[in-house]
Amino acid sequence: MLTNTANPDLQDHADVTATGIAIDVAERRARAALRDISRLVDAGEISHGEAAGLEAETLARLTTHCRELELRGEEIVDPRLWARYEARAVRHRAAAVADRRRSPRLRGLTPRVRAQRERQMCVVATAHVTGDVLRSLQIDEDEESLAMRRELAAAGLL
Repeated sequence: MLTNTANPDLQDHADVTATGIAIDVAERRARAALRDISRLVDAGEISHGEAAGLEAETLARLTTHCRELELRGEEIVDPRLWARYEARAVRHRAAAVADRRRSPRLRGLTPRVRAQRERQMCVVATAHVTGDVLRSLQIDEDEESLAMRRELAAAGLL
């Protein structure tokens, strides 16, 4: 079976807004900060405890900033930067419309999104797990628990 691992809400650029782009930028900056924190830990410059505090602070700031962007993005972002976000959103929407006209099967997908979707596709093999294997993993004798374990094991998650 072939499946897509991406969030379906993020695949269609027909509804791109300046606020969405601003939030994407904020998320990229937060991921970069988290990578920097990880590098500092790997280099031994900060402890794991300090890193955990910095990561929590970074994520709290991201959450607050994204909430503010959703509520009053145009008011809190530099007008020139907001204008660039608006222009980028217009370009994305125009590209989505052009794609829709060219190929109805790929409605609203830009070349970048199409390439991303291809990278996120993966093959999922179903599995059959015997009752003996599940019973050896089972802690209690609950049939509902056994059924849940069978589903998890079949999905390769156990």
